[in-house]
Amino acid sequence: MRTSLVERRSVERLLLLVGALRAGLIDALAGEAAPAGEAAPPSEEALSPAQVAESAGTDPRATRVVLAALAAEGIVEEEMGPDGEARYRLSPLGRAHLVVEGPDLERSGLIHEVNKLRGWLELPEVIRTGRPASTGMARQDVRSRALAMGERDPAVLAEVIDRCLTYAGPVRSMIDVGGSVGHLAREFARRGVKTVLFDREEVLPIAREFLGDEADTLTLLGGDLTVSLPPGPFDLVFFGNVLHIYGPPTNARVVREAFRITSPGGVIAIQDYLWGRGREAAMFAVNMLRSTDDGEVWTEEQHREWLSRAGFTEIEVADLETAGSQLVLGRRPAGL
Repeated sequence: MRTSLVERRSVERLLLLVGALRAGLIDALAGEAAPAGEAAPPSEEALSPAQVAESAGTDPRATRVVLAALAAEGIVEEEMGPDGEARYRLSPLGRAHLVVEGPDLERSGLIHEVNKLRGWLELPEVIRTGRPASTGMARQDVRSRALAMGERDPAVLAEVIDRCLTYAGPVRSMIDVGGSVGHLAREFARRGVKTVLFDREEVLPIAREFLGDEADTLTLLGGDLTVSLPPGPFDLVFFGNVLHIYGPPTNARVVREAFRITSPGGVIAIQDYLWGRGREAAMFAVNMLRSTDDGEVWTEEQHREWLSRAGFTEIEVADLETAGSQLVLGRRPAGL
């Protein structure tokens, strides 16, 4: 049997799932319509295609066809009603990955992947011009992208925090720069660290919604990290998947600014992909090429140069065991 370079069925499965999410079929099966990117309350009732279509406001025939496909993929369960008509309910797999808050939830992440595909389809033009596609990062669905960050693997968050604290020692305060909805900042706050979440103003309402009551345990500040950072000082200044958005001059300037707000003896931590440290880096660099003006994946040497020129010492680079990315750590000398 011939081996294909691309598993086409996986692409179709992704588009099927996101189509069903965006059309409201998943939320109709879950029991109650919910805004895009949000999970609906649970329901165990098996519904006919007509009932799902009425709840979602969709075409009955198209709904029937898509529900059958979702059943074939194991996302919904199909049973025959007393009238001989098929009825559907979400399977445990579909509920865990598309509805219920928990470690398997990837609802917004799937939507974000399809949003990215629009830009990837313009890659030929990007290659010709060297400029990002018209559907670049600044014009993406901010809500879906931010909520997708909130669905990060808890094991990755735990490893990042443990490595930061092992390197830094006691951390009383930290700032999560470009921290999206606060998925990492929340974990630091839960460990008793005085935490600031810093991101663009338009992201903060989404973060407050994501964090719920725990938003009150953090300080949420809005602004542009390339212009200035909050004054600090902080024992830990953290950049998670941020520096790949910008070019070397901006990153060097931001790291210098980070040194200014780091407490003497405090630590900078940068989680990102580094060239030559994993197979994911090259493909991610293309993702940045098609979506940013000058972003890319940068080398370990570049990170070390930015940190050392800013004044950080004891620079270390660690490969994260739970992810394909790296963690760059540096310390501001206690006497400075």
